[in-house]
Amino acid sequence: MRLIEEAKRKTIHICGIAIPVLYYFLQKDLVVLGFVFSFFIIVVIEWLRFRGVVSLPLLREKENREIGAYVFFAIGAFISILIFEKSIAIASILMLAIGDAASALAGVVKSVDKPEMYEKRMKPPEVMLVMFTVSFIIGCLVLHSLPVAVFGAIGAVIADGVPLRVHSVIIDDNLTIPLFSGALMSFGSICFTNF
Repeated sequence: MRLIEEAKRKTIHICGIAIPVLYYFLQKDLVVLGFVFSFFIIVVIEWLRFRGVVSLPLLREKENREIGAYVFFAIGAFISILIFEKSIAIASILMLAIGDAASALAGVVKSVDKPEMYEKRMKPPEVMLVMFTVSFIIGCLVLHSLPVAVFGAIGAVIADGVPLRVHSVIIDDNLTIPLFSGALMSFGSICFTNF
């Protein structure tokens, strides 16, 4: 039952691949403009949600009291598009959309704990391996560079598998996955001139 619920949640998550697909075909300025419009809609939805006017399906229990994970997904994708080279931004957002979904499903299969528990502790090695493998494949397909793909996969695994705390507040991995993977891929692309 938990696997089905998580699969439904991550199906919505995977719909985030629309962002890098659109970015592949459109100019950066147009995508940024689309994000500005989208953020206006997101702010309105969150404002209505916290006032109890609207209810979004498939939110985790903690998200009913906090900002929804989809907000952090949008922010992470937006920042990635702003600061990274185009192909790296596309790869990092795909690592978030697909890699995080695969990792979450692997976590449900692996553990009897609640998925929320992973936000408080490091994920099991098997789950991290799933994230690494999926992210590495994405990096190879998008960037055509094994070393840079490895850098990106490492960044994605760290962001997904190790909770990042700032003043006891856990930073949502929907924000950190594309930023960590994109930063390491950018570093890797500098180190390896064949990229």
